[in-house]
Amino acid sequence: MSKKALQVGVIGYGYWGPNLVRNFSECEETDLVMIADLQPERLKKLKSRYPAVQTIRDPLALIRSAKIEAVAIATPLKTHYALARAALEHGKHVLIEKPMTASAREAEALVRLADKRGLKILVDHIFVYSGAGKCLKEHFEELGEPRYFDSTRVNLGIFRDDTNVIWDLAPHDLSILLN
Repeated sequence: MSKKALQVGVIGYGYWGPNLVRNFSECEETDLVMIADLQPERLKKLKSRYPAVQTIRDPLALIRSAKIEAVAIATPLKTHYALARAALEHGKHVLIEKPMTASAREAEALVRLADKRGLKILVDHIFVYSGAGKCLKEHFEELGEPRYFDSTRVNLGIFRDDTNVIWDLAPHDLSILLN
């Protein structure tokens, strides 16, 4: 007997949203049900590629939908806390793009809410699962606790004006060490 696929909605189809949409649509354990984005031209483009997926402009309508069990948030940082909180309050599991929130206090509040509701909340740290990340993790485990870590960025991606470089890029490198 096969397990029922998790019904997923994605909020945000800008820079990183297309990657989430592609991965959820190709994953056998998930059923991509709905995508919300504020820009109609993005939804039109998306609909031509994923005609079976419902598209809407209102992220709160996605969150309130009884069809959705989990919400992935790929929106500007300033919206992360409010959207994740709403999703948790509506009984949805949550995946948030990094940085999780604009402050540690907001992140801690979301984790407490998820725990209280018996829900999962995750932050998307893709480097943890990369070959290089796994290799580094193995070497650090062999050597013991790191005392110094240095990394060099050769591709900074898009310039974000809603957060600083430490909150935006450092989590990639630190997540390898901490997981």
